[in-house]
Amino acid sequence: MSTKIHPTAVVDPKAQLGEDVVIGPHVVIEAGVRLGDRCLIGPLNRLTGDTTIGADNRFESHGSIGAPPQDLKYAGEPTRLEIGDNNVFREFVTIHRGTPGGGGLTTIGSDSLFMAYVHIAHDCRVRSDVIFANNATLAGHVDVGAGSTVGALTAVHQFCRVGEHAFIGGGSIVTKDCMPFMKIVGNRPARCFGPNTIGLERKGFSEDRRKGLTAMWRILRNPKLNTSQAVVRIKEELAGQPDVDQVLAFIESSERGVILARG
Repeated sequence: MSTKIHPTAVVDPKAQLGEDVVIGPHVVIEAGVRLGDRCLIGPLNRLTGDTTIGADNRFESHGSIGAPPQDLKYAGEPTRLEIGDNNVFREFVTIHRGTPGGGGLTTIGSDSLFMAYVHIAHDCRVRSDVIFANNATLAGHVDVGAGSTVGALTAVHQFCRVGEHAFIGGGSIVTKDCMPFMKIVGNRPARCFGPNTIGLERKGFSEDRRKGLTAMWRILRNPKLNTSQAVVRIKEELAGQPDVDQVLAFIESSERGVILARG
């Protein structure tokens, strides 16, 4: 075992550290934290609470990971944070544990990048392969699908959902659900600008898959149809395409409504 702990770090004896972990200067790791193999904890990070972190994660500096939720109803109940493998957390990232009212658990997947000043609030579910740019912020109870991107200075309202491979542009204010595969930009209000075709192509989506999503979007944005009518027509014309079916299921399961652009 070759874990390295800087002399100025404070590591509670009840914290569990994996192998080949590096703990930098002035780090605080409190009881209840479980840290996987080969993690690197840079200077002035604080890890606290019932927090489980997988292998090969890097915390650059000044982060607060596993702190209690910012919820006035929270009264110190035991809640948790779980983080997967191979993530990068840059400077001043904050991630909070869950609340009893939200299931008591905040989760972060694997293979993701969280740039400086990102905030993940209580009870969020963030899947794998995501990118959060600088100052991207999730309120509580937000669900973020795999492969999505949340742009810089973007705020996502509590209880919203961000679908798989969605792209939210910088400076957006998101108060409804963001459909999978789509581009969402704006704050007066945020608007959908159709499939993120360039991003999907870069991710290996075939031309047929991209064309199917584009055909679906032409129907969805038809100003002569409301959302329910558009969904019926899409089912009639494009049903059976997995990506299209996924978007339809997302729309039909939405409780807040989805972000669209009309006209």
